[in-house]
This record gives sequence, C-alpha cells and structure tokens, in this order.
Amino acid sequence: MKALYFENKLWKVAALKVAERFNRYAAFGPLSPLRYADIPEPQLPNARWIKVRNRACGLCGTDIHFMFMEIAPSSYNAALPGIARKFLGHELVGEVVETGSDVDNVAVGDRVAMRIDWPSCSQMEIAPPCAACAAGQYMLCENLGRGALAIENAGGGFSPFMVMHRTQPYRIPDVLSDDQALLIEPMACAAHGVLKARPTAGQRVLVIGGGTLGLLTVAASRAIAPEAPVWCLTRYGFQTEVARKLGAEIIEDGARVYERVAHASDARHVRGLMGNEIILGGFDVVYDSVGSDSSLHNALRWTKGGGRVVLIGINFNPGRIDYSPIWAREVTVTGINCHATESDGRHSFDIAAELLQRRCIDPADIITHRFPVSRFRDAVKAFHNKRESKAIKIVLDIEENER
Repeated sequence: MKALYFENKLWKVAALKVAERFNRYAAFGPLSPLRYADIPEPQLPNARWIKVRNRACGLCGTDIHFMFMEIAPSSYNAALPGIARKFLGHELVGEVVETGSDVDNVAVGDRVAMRIDWPSCSQMEIAPPCAACAAGQYMLCENLGRGALAIENAGGGFSPFMVMHRTQPYRIPDVLSDDQALLIEPMACAAHGVLKARPTAGQRVLVIGGGTLGLLTVAASRAIAPEAPVWCLTRYGFQTEVARKLGAEIIEDGARVYERVAHASDARHVRGLMGNEIILGGFDVVYDSVGSDSSLHNALRWTKGGGRVVLIGINFNPGRIDYSPIWAREVTVTGINCHATESDGRHSFDIAAELLQRRCIDPADIITHRFPVSRFRDAVKAFHNKRESKAIKIVLDIEENER
C-alpha cells in the first residue's frame, strides 16, 4: 500500500536544506526525507492493537512542518529522542477492521479518530508509566526513547490502513458525520487551549489567527465561556467571514494593527522610539493560534497587566522574541501540546465531540478543499498559498486504488 512518511536520516535532512535554497518544494524531490511510497500493509503486532481502514485525514500545519523539516537543530523538540520513520496524518476518520483479543474499547465496524500520535508509555507498553502518562498527559511523556513500538510500519492517517495501540483510538459518536469527525482532533486542541486559561464572564478574549486552529478556538471559547466576548485577528477576508459567523468581533491584521487592537480592548496605544509600539491595557486572555515569533511578540504586548496568554500554535523553528512584558506587566504565559485529560477528568476529545454535537461550528465553513492523497503536493501548495486558494482546512481522501 502507499503511505506518506518521512525518514529520520540526518544526511537527507541536510540535503533537503541545501536543495531548498534553489527550490521551495525540494521536499517533494528524491533526496528529501519525505516519501510517498509502497510499504507492506500493517498487521497486528500483538493482541493489544487494532487495524483501521482510513477514509480521510485532515492536513495539519504540523504535517507541513515535518514534510519540510522546519525544525531548528537548537530547538527543544530537535533534542527529543526520535523514531526512524514517522508516518504522517493524525486528524483522521477510519473504520476498525480488526482487533486483538485484548482490545475491549472498540469493535470491528466502529468509526475512530486517533488521540495519541507520538510514542508514549502506553504505546511503548512501558509499565509502570511515567507520572505524566499516569495523569493522562501523554504528550508530556517522560519515557520518550526508552522503548520501541511493537511495529515499525504502523501507517498513518494518510495511509489506506494503519494499526493503533488500544490506547490510541477514540470511538466517534454515531451522531457525528465524517466531516464533523475530521474536526475532533483539532477541536480537542482548541478546547484544551481554552481550558488552560478559561475566561470568566465579561473578560475580553483575543484569538490571534484565522486558520483552522484559530477559528476552532473562537468556537470553543464562545461555547465554553459564552459570557466572555471574543475578538479574532484575521489576515484574509475569507477568514473574517467565518470568524464573524462564529460570533467574534474582527480585528484586521496589517498596518496600524496596534491601534485597532487598542481600540477594541479600550486600551492606550503608545509609540516608542524606532517603531516600538506597546499597549497599556489590553485583553484579559489571548490565545495565539499561530505560534510564530511575531504572533507571540504581539500576544505579550496585547495582554493587559496580570492577563494570560496561551500559546496554542506550534513552532519548531523559534527565533527571538521580547519577553519583557512577562515581567513588566506580570503576564502569565502557558502553552499546550495538543490534548490531554483535563482538570475535571474529561478528555479533550470528549469535550470536542460534545461541542461538535452542539453544532458550535459548521464543517462546511472550515473544510474548504479536498484532494486525493496522491495529490498531496497540490494540497500542500494550496496550504502555502492561502491568499489565492482561500484554504482553511484541507482534507486528503483515501483512494481505493491506493489500498
């Protein structure tokens, strides 16, 4: 079967970085770590695994980072113990076609999403688990690199078939359509971010970014804290339309954005020397769904004294930021790594599924483009050229002839 994956080989990464100086899409070339190639159809490695036939999978910004190896060697994540082959695609909808004898949480025929996309104690079957995994914080696993998966070619969301450990699948409620189900994983990330700094009634909320994660964060915030008004910083008109439909006030990005942010938050805009701009006052809670150096720089300056910033967007290639607002304005900053068991004992996926059942968002507003997996290159180019493509969420459908 065909599968989309990257090989964790240093020489290939180095070759890609050289080739990218001449070709933006060198990742699609023969020397790249990224491969779209035939692998054996995976089989259950032991009685605690299941086999899934995938139907479709969303293309996530994290997939793009891995495809183009946008990971700085000096970043925290670059030092984490890795795996030799990483299969891409985690925002999936699939159907269980086989279960091991020790699996009792899903059955053949169930539709499933995938909760855990990176080896944790459960998948490596390490007992006892580390403290983070025992608390349901599997993305914070402390045993990375201390164990191996029972199977190397497990497949991923962009593969026709894949195998999952029994701890990975999330059974999709029957009332959700496949398109709603495709949003469970990113909605779980949004809900996890909102719950990290849940707004109280009357507090002003700013969501930076009008992409998939930003729009889902708007929806999650409106549903979880309906008495807290939300503003959304958008770059493109098509994002603005959806954000407004979700109940957000709009702040358009671009020139004089500091003035617009100050006006929206009833704050004072101050200009310093050499183009240095700050805001005195600002928003109570800021969710940064972009995660770039510039977005976090702005998030810290747009938060009122004593306010909170949640870094939801992922950046594997960080640069330099001015962190002085953290101490100067006593801003509390936290981040999220996908999803987890929340403080009330519920899982982010359960909360996401509940929000989707309440129709807090219409999938047709978010899923704007579909491609067969074989055209993943076209999908990536649409992702990179949002101004022209007007893409929000891009979905790759699994083709029968790729099985």
